[in-house]
Parts: sequence; C-alpha cells; structure tokens
Amino acid sequence: MRWFFALNEASTSFWDYANLVQVAVHSARRHTTLEPVCLYDGTDNRLTAWLQGVGIPIIRRHSFLNEWVADLRPIPRGAYLRLEIPTVCRNEGWDDETVLYTDCDVLFCADPAPGLRKIQPTFFAAAPESDPQDFANFNSGVMLINVAGLAAEQDALRATIKAHLAEAIAPPYDQAALQRHFAGRVDSLPTTFNWKPYWGRSDDASILHFHGPKPAQKYLALNHRLPTGTARWATPDYFTACAEWDTQLAQALSEHPWPDSAEVGIANGFDSVAKIITGLGVPEPARPEVNLPETRWGLAPLTHLRWNAQAGTRYRLEAVLQCSFPDQAISVRLDNQSVAHLAVTRLNDPYSIVVDLPVDPGLHEVKFRYAIAHQPPAPDPRQLGALFRTLRIRSC
Repeated sequence: MRWFFALNEASTSFWDYANLVQVAVHSARRHTTLEPVCLYDGTDNRLTAWLQGVGIPIIRRHSFLNEWVADLRPIPRGAYLRLEIPTVCRNEGWDDETVLYTDCDVLFCADPAPGLRKIQPTFFAAAPESDPQDFANFNSGVMLINVAGLAAEQDALRATIKAHLAEAIAPPYDQAALQRHFAGRVDSLPTTFNWKPYWGRSDDASILHFHGPKPAQKYLALNHRLPTGTARWATPDYFTACAEWDTQLAQALSEHPWPDSAEVGIANGFDSVAKIITGLGVPEPARPEVNLPETRWGLAPLTHLRWNAQAGTRYRLEAVLQCSFPDQAISVRLDNQSVAHLAVTRLNDPYSIVVDLPVDPGLHEVKFRYAIAHQPPAPDPRQLGALFRTLRIRSC
C-alpha cells in the first residue's frame, strides 16, 4: 500500500517538522510494508537530500489553491497537497485502488496495511478529531483514500472550496473544507489507525498521531509553557509516546545521518532579498543542545531592512525570534506603517511573524523597533533586542 505525506518548505516551522518526517519514515520502514511517497512544495535542501538518500520518491507539486489565492499562506499550501493525490497517481501511472495519507507527525507502531485493505471507502475514511466517539468531526491527519472516488469528486470539491474560500484558507484549513463538502458521506476509520497519545495507551494502535503538542514540545509542557488549549493534551501517556519517538529519531539518524551540509545547497533563515541597513548582529553558531540553528541578534533600538521591489513580484516578511529577558515588545513597520506588534510573554520560546507585503515597485523599508534594549554582561557592548532564527523578505 502506498503511503503519502506532504511538506511545504515555505513554512517557518519547516525545520521543526524535519525530525517528525524522519521518525515517520523510519518507523514506517521498520514496522510496516508501506511504500512512502513525499509530496513536496519547495526547493532542494538538506531534508530533501536526506529523503532521497533513504530512497523516498519526492513528487514536486503545488496546491490548486495557488491559482485562486495570490498570497497563499504557508500552512494551506502544505495542507491542501493531500487533495492532489488522485492527480499524482494518474500522472505517475499508479493504479492503486486505495492509498494512505498521513500528516508528518505520526509514528508507525505496527503495519496498518492488512487492516486498511479490509476497508473500502467511497471517497475516504477518517477517524475522530479529539473525541474518540465523534466520527462526524473527523481528523484529516490520517485518511484512507479511494483514489478513483476522490478523483471523481474533485470538480465538485473544488467548487465547494472556492465558494467558501475564506473558511478554507483559515484554520483548520482542509479539514473544515472536507467536513463541509463530505458531511454525512465519510466512512469511519477505526481509531487504531489515528490514535492520539492523550487517549491513553493502546496496544492495538498501528498509527500514533501527535495531534496537539509535538514531541519537541515536551520540555515546554514539563515547564508549563504550552498554551492552555494545547497543555491539556500533555498527559502522562503523551510523555511515554514522546520517549518512544525520541528512540526512533535516534535510530533514524544513526542509520541515516544528515547529509553533509557542504554537499547540499542550504538556504538559511537569513536568505533575504532585503539588505540589512543596521541593527543585525553577526551570525551566532548553531546550538543543537538547545535546539537552536544559526541565529543573529537584532540590536536595539531597531533592525532596519531595505529592498527594491520589482513590478509583478509579491513579497512576504518572515521572522522567527525569541527573547531571554522579560517584558520585550516589538513593533514592525513597513514604510512607517504598522504591520505587526509582538509582546513577548514566554521567555526562550520561538515566536513567528509572517506578513504579506503589498508594495508598489520601488524602494521599501521594514523596521523592527524594540521597546527594551537589554545590556548583556561586560565586556559585551551590544544592546540586544531579540534573537532571530529567521529574518528575511522573500519573493513569492
């Protein structure tokens, strides 16, 4: 049975999801007979090189939503790739009757294929979201797809999505669109194929889905720094599942290490079309022991970027930042007009800012202004504003 998962490089969380992909692939290879396929919207990088190194076919694809939404946000760009599966199968000459789709944040505990072959959905089968008894509010993170059935429904489904486009490109994205269009027509998928850690332990579960807090967030959970809505899912069984996930990640990277970065073209978090005028420090080395890639300090009082916009090109500001000192507030202005404001309330946790920049051709400026200038211990003379993992203006 073919198993599809999808990735979108434009997401500011892309590298946070890289380990999730590695565990999903490793556990599938270790415990199942599934044939993995990666649907990918993006350029070559270390993760695509890793996937190719372990023999995973990568199908490069854009969502149909790109035709309708000029500045489609990163999450729906990736989420809607699952609806491309019937077209991909046709283009590749695959005549599969049913295929499995999962999100990246899964761990395979056993082979689901024998059980899944007994299910013949009309369009697709899905399990409940958070209440294990509520199949009407299903979760699209695991879907057993009838390829021909979903293909036959494509035109009608796209019409529904287009008619409710604002809903479709807002959380929970494809799930809301699928629930609307297929209401009352979705086959039930047993919960053992989409088991959530907070449901407790199940010896029968073949697919464990980290719906809610991801394994890398376990330390935030232990230190009570998760948002309230997510923290309720950080149960003892969640931490047990995280321990197994950690073991699988260690095995995955032991058997198939990351490719040498010198061999792969890597775009870091500062590959911007904009020039830094002032207020950005020199690169700080990566600190894998605290899950930090290469970073740069934004220096108070402001970080100033400038670029020359080209006609017919769209631009997006992307920033991922954090602070190690309290009470910082950051305002972001485009050409002296406010476009974002951030009050840092969780120290050392990353915050993301993604803003589409509607600009005319010509010279433009973005400024990050910091409310607090933090003075580090001597002899460091810098005035620190925020630590950036990513700071760039990208054409899109």
